[in-house]
Amino acid sequence: MADRLKIGIVGAGAAAQWYYLPGTRHWDDRLQLAAVCDIDEARAKHFTDEYGGTPYGDYETMLRWADLDAVAVLTPHTFHAEQVMMALEAGKHVLVEKPMTERFEDAQKICDMAEKSGLHVSCAPPNMLHPGQRRLMELISKGVIGKINMIKISQSSMGPGSRPGAPTDFSWFYAAGAGGMSSMAGYGLVRLTGLLGGVKSLSAMATTSMPERVMRDGPARGTTVAATVPDNNVIVFDMGNNTLGTMDTGYVVMSTEAPCMSLFGSEGTIEVYGGDQVLRIRLYKDDWETDIAGWQDVEIRGLDSRWALHPATLLSLADAVLDGKPLLNGPRQLAHVIEFMEKVALSAESGQRVYMTTDYTPPRWDELPLEIRQDRFGLA
Repeated sequence: MADRLKIGIVGAGAAAQWYYLPGTRHWDDRLQLAAVCDIDEARAKHFTDEYGGTPYGDYETMLRWADLDAVAVLTPHTFHAEQVMMALEAGKHVLVEKPMTERFEDAQKICDMAEKSGLHVSCAPPNMLHPGQRRLMELISKGVIGKINMIKISQSSMGPGSRPGAPTDFSWFYAAGAGGMSSMAGYGLVRLTGLLGGVKSLSAMATTSMPERVMRDGPARGTTVAATVPDNNVIVFDMGNNTLGTMDTGYVVMSTEAPCMSLFGSEGTIEVYGGDQVLRIRLYKDDWETDIAGWQDVEIRGLDSRWALHPATLLSLADAVLDGKPLLNGPRQLAHVIEFMEKVALSAESGQRVYMTTDYTPPRWDELPLEIRQDRFGLA
C-alpha cells in the first residue's frame, strides 16, 4: 500500500489557491499532488510549477493519463455532479467541494455509485472533522443541556463578492446554480445533522432582497451583477422528538455578533460561535437548588490541529484510502443536506410544508478525530 495519496485537482480557483494546494505541500507525508487541471492550462501550469505535478487543460485527459488515486473537484457548483461521476467511473476516489451536487437526484446517484464501486467520496464542508464539532457533539450526547427543544441557526453573509483579495471572479456565486443557500447552508446543516440526525420536514420562505451586487475585488472588481437566485432564505424545520428549529441563510448579512447556532434544552442553553466552524462554545446552566446560574466558556481541545483546517477533507480521504479508517464526512449526509436545500425551494414556491424522504444517523462523537498538538500540520 502506498504511503501517500496521489491527488489530481480540477479547478485552480480560490478554493485550490487558498486551501488545497497549500495543503498538499504542508501534508506531503500523506498527499502527493500529481496533476492540476483548469480550463486555463497556463494557470494550471503556474501552480504545478509551484507545487508539483502535471498540468492539464482537459479533465477527461487528466482522468485518462494522469497517475492518480483521487480527484479533488474544486470547480463551480454546476460542474460538480458530472465531474464527480466521471471520476468514479474512472475508478478514482473523490473529494468534492460544497455542494456535492445541485440536484438531490444526482447526490443519490453518486452515493450509489460510490458504494457499488467501493470508492470514497469525501465531502466539504469539513465540519464533521473539526474539533469544535466533536466537542459540541460530546456535550449533546452526554445530555449536558437535557432534551433539546428548540434550535436557531444563522448561516448568512454578504457572499464572496464582498471579500477583499479575491483571486478569481466571484460573480457566479450570485447566479442560478449557486447562491447563498448552496454556498452557506451546508455549514449549518452539517453541524445540525451531525448533532441530531436527519431533518423530518420543513417550511420555507425565500426572496431576493438585493437584486444587484457590485464585486468588491479581483478580476471582476467594480462589476455590477444581477442576483438571479434568492439571496434571503428563512426556514422552519422539524427534527422529530418535538424539537423545532429555525434557520436563516443567504447573502444579506454584512455582520452579526449573534451565535451561528443556539440550542435550547430542558436543562440549559448552548450557544455556538465561529461562522463556518465551531470556534467557541458558551454554556448556560441554572441550578435551582443552589441558585448557581450563569454563562461559562467550554474548552475546545485541538483547535490548533490539522483537523481544524479547511482541507482536512483531503486528510480524511487519505486516511480512508491508505489506512482503511471510516470516512466521517461521506456523501450520505451531504445527500440529506442537498435534499433539504431542494425542499426549501419547493416549499418557498408552493407555500406548503414539505417532508424529507431521506434520513441520516451521525457517528458517535468519540469516533471523530482528535489531535492536541499542532506539530508540522499548521498552514502558514
